[in-house]
Amino acid sequence: MVTRHLLTLLAAGHTDAAIARVQGRSERTTHRHIQRVMAQLGAPTRFRAGLLATRRGRLRP
Repeated sequence: MVTRHLLTLLAAGHTDAAIARVQGRSERTTHRHIQRVMAQLGAPTRFRAGLLATRRGRLRP
């Protein structure tokens, strides 16, 4: 659930700082989470992570 919310915010173009504020976490923790999610998806960029998540059904278009 947190990952889906994170991916939704990433796909919307939010920064690490903005995502951290929304999720009530530190920016560092948020950045690490984003890096882990990107690695799981095999995504080299944040944009690509959102695209791959949508294609794989983890996000709705």
